[in-house]
Amino acid sequence: MNEKGNKLLFQSAVFTGIILAFFVILAGMIFAGKKNWENGLRLAVEQVLPPNEWQCGDAIPLNSNYNVSAACFKISNIKSPSKKYCALVLRISTYFGPLPAVFLYQDDKASFEGIAYLNNSVSKEFTENKFNRQIEYWTDTATLIVRHALADQEASK
Repeated sequence: MNEKGNKLLFQSAVFTGIILAFFVILAGMIFAGKKNWENGLRLAVEQVLPPNEWQCGDAIPLNSNYNVSAACFKISNIKSPSKKYCALVLRISTYFGPLPAVFLYQDDKASFEGIAYLNNSVSKEFTENKFNRQIEYWTDTATLIVRHALADQEASK
C-alpha cells in the first residue's frame, strides 16, 4: 500500500472509532436512564392511587407496540395483600395532548383511576366526564395490554 492509501485507511479507522464510541456512550446512557424512567412511572402510579391503600411493586415487561408509551406494575392492596392487581401507566391522546393515564387492572378488567401530573384546569375537564368515550376506548386498550402482558409472563415461567 502506498502512503496515500495508509493515510485514508487511518482516517477512516479514526472516524469509525469515533462513531462507535459515540454509540457505545449513547447506549450506556439509555441503559442507565431506564431505571430512573421506571421509577418516575412508578411515582406516577403512586401519585394517582391512594398511598395508604396501594403499594407499587415490580415492573411487568410489555411485549407489544405499547411498550414505548406504557408501563405495567404489580401492585398490592395493603388491606387485602392476597389478591393480585396490576397498574398500567399509559400515554393517552387527548384534546390537551398526550397525558399519562393510570389504570387499575383487577378481575380481568381495567378501570380508569386518573391522570398523573395534572394541573387544576385540565383536572377539572376530566372530572366533569366530558371524555367518557376516550376513557372507554383507553380502558379497553389498557385491559388488552395488561391481559397480554400477564399471559406473556405466565408463558415465560
